[in-house]
Amino acid sequence: MSELARLIEAVKQGDLESVRAILDTKDEIVNQRDETGAAPLHYATLNGHRQIVRLLLERGAEINIADSQFGATPTGWAIEYLREMGGYLAIELKDLAYAIQLGDVRWVTRFLERFPALRQASDTNGRLFQQLARESGNREIERLFGSEDVA
Repeated sequence: MSELARLIEAVKQGDLESVRAILDTKDEIVNQRDETGAAPLHYATLNGHRQIVRLLLERGAEINIADSQFGATPTGWAIEYLREMGGYLAIELKDLAYAIQLGDVRWVTRFLERFPALRQASDTNGRLFQQLARESGNREIERLFGSEDVA
């Protein structure tokens, strides 16, 4: 197993001491990428290993290094992991609620095309977007949320 593979495995496992030991002997691999094009920092953020993230950054990891498969930064990996679990940025939720309130069909459509699961999601106050759409009185927006009974 290569040193990079050992480092990435230690990062994935959350083994801070092994990460430290590997970097103590071969710190130049901190920004190397594996066969998928990801650097150790990608895996540390994806797995939520804060101490390892901090150590990698202290050892020279590039915070905005992009993977070669998606062009995504470690921050992007962390966000996408949480998106898979149903998480969104507060600004996205607030902007969707605002677009519904304004009756901006174009922006509501844009949000729902990008994040279809928002049809079943709630805003930052716990109110379902479907309910906000019904309360808006805008029939186009109601339809976007699957209110098929809108005349």
